[in-house]
Order: sequence, then structure tokens, then C-alpha cells
Amino acid sequence: MSFLLTYEDSEICLALPFEGHIEERLLQVIGKAEPQATAERGRIDLARRIVDLVTALLEGELLPPTEKQLKYAVAIAQELSLELPAEVLQYRETMKVFLGVHAEQYRRRKGYPGPSAAFRS
Repeated sequence: MSFLLTYEDSEICLALPFEGHIEERLLQVIGKAEPQATAERGRIDLARRIVDLVTALLEGELLPPTEKQLKYAVAIAQELSLELPAEVLQYRETMKVFLGVHAEQYRRRKGYPGPSAAFRS
């Protein structure tokens, strides 16, 4: 399945590798959006759903880190003598990467049990 996106004079065709059951459901939703099926209401609903999903996707990349993430990152950076890049302080996705890379070493150094400690007991 693919979608053709058109904006002014630009077009892009995106191949979307959905799992079978998702593709079937999407085809049902698109079928309801056909003008003869439920007139304009189905098309408006489908457009709104797509806008909501794309907005959530794009805003997720631009969200700032939470206060808890900031405090944790500062503690990690101080303990491990690391510099916090500006992107880590600005964007939640970059913060998640930073924490994912350094949190385990921080926990070990602080003597906190690792994620598999419960299985060793």
C-alpha cells in the first residue's frame, strides 16, 4: 500500500509496509471516506485522524525534556564528568538517547541495582 502526498507542485509517493490486519482496517476506513459512502463526513474524519497522527509524530520530536529527565541527565553528567550537549537539553528524543547511553553506567557507579538484579536474588 502506498500514499501519494501532494503539496502545491510537489508529490511524494510513500510505500507504507503495514501488517495485513492494519492494511485491511485502513482500507475499511478509506472506504467509509469515499464520497458515495458517507458523503463528506467520512473524508473529514479521515483527514482529521491523519492530521492528528502526523502532528503527534512531529511534535514528539520537538517536545522539550521533562523536568525529571533534566534532573537525571544533570546528575549523570556530573557523576560521569560528561558535557551535556545543547540538543539533549532541548529535545526529548535526544534526551532519551543520552539517558539510554549513560544511565546504566551511572547506576553501576552509584551502586544501584541493575535491571536484572531482581532475577539474581
